[in-house]
Amino acid sequence: MTRRTLTRGLSLLLGLGMVFIGARFLLAPRAGAEGFGVFLPPAATQYAFHYAKGIRDIFSGLLLALFAGLGYDRPLAWVTLLGVLIPSVDLTIVLAQPTASLAFALPHVVAIGLLLVLTGSLFTLAQPASTPLASARV
Repeated sequence: MTRRTLTRGLSLLLGLGMVFIGARFLLAPRAGAEGFGVFLPPAATQYAFHYAKGIRDIFSGLLLALFAGLGYDRPLAWVTLLGVLIPSVDLTIVLAQPTASLAFALPHVVAIGLLLVLTGSLFTLAQPASTPLASARV
């Protein structure tokens, strides 16, 4: 297995994992929030934010999966680099909770590390663009 295949495969799995997380927020918002590391009051029944988060996670995951599946290494590298913002902010949200623990923080830390490793690998795999316009092409 080549590094290119492994990197694209991990990117695809990461994207599909994000689709799963988003679907969980849409279909079981309370379980999605608890898996994220944020606990809702028992009487909470308003899940509008969870639905919004869910569809955004699904979109982000599909974007990663699409770029990985089509072999668009450079755009995928930029998406993973910018995507580091998401688990970084998620980590600060989880750590700000009164129920914060290493168990809830660890998945976000792992996601940050995985995205950074994938970004580095993807940028080294991507062919350099010969012109500024060529780099804008997908």
